[in-house]
Amino acid sequence: MTTPVTDSGLTDSDEQRWRAMLEWLKGHGMLIDEDHLLVRPKHVADAGNGLFAIVDIPRQSPLFTLPSKTKINAETLGHYPRSELLTATQLMSLHLLLHRPVDGHESDDPNFGPYISMLPRDFGSHPLTWVVHQSLGVASREECKVMDLMPPSVLAELLLLEKRFRTDWEAVRQYLDNLPELSQQRRSKGVHSELILDFMWGWINVNTRCLYDDLGLDKDDNMSLCPVFDFANHAWFQPTMEPLREGESENWQVERRSPGERGNLDLVCVSCDRGIARDQEVTLRYGWHPNRTLFVEYGFVNAIKPEEFMSGVYPGEVNVQDIVTDLLDQQGDAGTFVKKTLDAEGYWGDWTFHSSPSPAHASFRLITALRLYHTFPTRPDFGGAVSENGMNTASRAWRDTIMGYTDDISEANEKACGETIREICRKVIERAEIGLKCVKEGEEGGGGWYSKSLGIVEQLWTEELWVARAVLLKLS
Repeated sequence: MTTPVTDSGLTDSDEQRWRAMLEWLKGHGMLIDEDHLLVRPKHVADAGNGLFAIVDIPRQSPLFTLPSKTKINAETLGHYPRSELLTATQLMSLHLLLHRPVDGHESDDPNFGPYISMLPRDFGSHPLTWVVHQSLGVASREECKVMDLMPPSVLAELLLLEKRFRTDWEAVRQYLDNLPELSQQRRSKGVHSELILDFMWGWINVNTRCLYDDLGLDKDDNMSLCPVFDFANHAWFQPTMEPLREGESENWQVERRSPGERGNLDLVCVSCDRGIARDQEVTLRYGWHPNRTLFVEYGFVNAIKPEEFMSGVYPGEVNVQDIVTDLLDQQGDAGTFVKKTLDAEGYWGDWTFHSSPSPAHASFRLITALRLYHTFPTRPDFGGAVSENGMNTASRAWRDTIMGYTDDISEANEKACGETIREICRKVIERAEIGLKCVKEGEEGGGGWYSKSLGIVEQLWTEELWVARAVLLKLS
């Protein structure tokens, strides 16, 4: 049976939910007439719903103003008993868990029900869903296949995301155990795995849709879920909308806010330096993230052309931590010393190649790690060439480079680093070519979300291939 859709491309159900949410917002003081709410959601092919202008909008003009009490955050959820035990992410995810709409129905939350009912109902195509399903033993063959085909750097970042999720779930689980009257609200869900999946639904909504919002709380708690605003899709280049808080603007220009203006204030969304045409999509920049991070955190990637990589316009990135770690593991005691030194000095991990700014290059963190690596003979039987304070002569020269006292250790060291970077590039290129071939083979018999996900994995491998080639070309 085909689901009816409206002129906007929304399903009838989503259109009804949008109207119900507008009435709820109006009841909380939001102006929703066409002079004050200049946007509305529409369906976007292959991207879900997006936000679109209903009129021509000049540059730096207000699109709508969202009342503070309609935002879900640590302040508006402060009524929970001992809410200070939870972070904002945990608290908001808990609230969504407790008020998740049951299939075919709307949220039962008396305060934010119309907004929660408007949130995405399913995250089956989000990579966190696959890895959690796998841990619960309920992953489909397609979910396992897509994870098997991911670049190692992407899978490593996904497992870090799962670790964050698990930490938050454990905190909320313990919180519910101590407050049985709350957990009773979802007791009908039964088994543990279903409860964690409901929490995962809430957690992904929070992780993908929250806006940074300076509420005057601890650093990681300054965030809010914001109705209407969260329909806006990501644009890595030239977004058309930005959020401001009440008191943050004058003639819609951003100002430095005084400490007294911190708190749960109204949110004003304005157009950027360019105007927005009627029916044009209104977009945000979620951040200058590589496709690896966008995919793991949000479940999508930027579609990039080869020339945008090669010209340095697009900030492509490859994380090569697994390759460098393998190099160190092969060096016995020397590798162990390098690991400890890098960790102590804050240079362990996050070793990357970049396509931007041009020319393509290895990150300073990677160069720093390789400089130290090449201060020792590359042999497993490394012995006592370390002074009492843990540094030999060469590694003391390395420390001078990170302190800015000198540009490099020696010409020979720089040459060795360059050759190792070339070798890392070749390894990235080789495995990317193999990965792309495997993705092509995995496309047989696929469809729906599986084919779309394989297309994303193909783009992830392609980004690694292009960036590594660009870095290798620069070193030629």
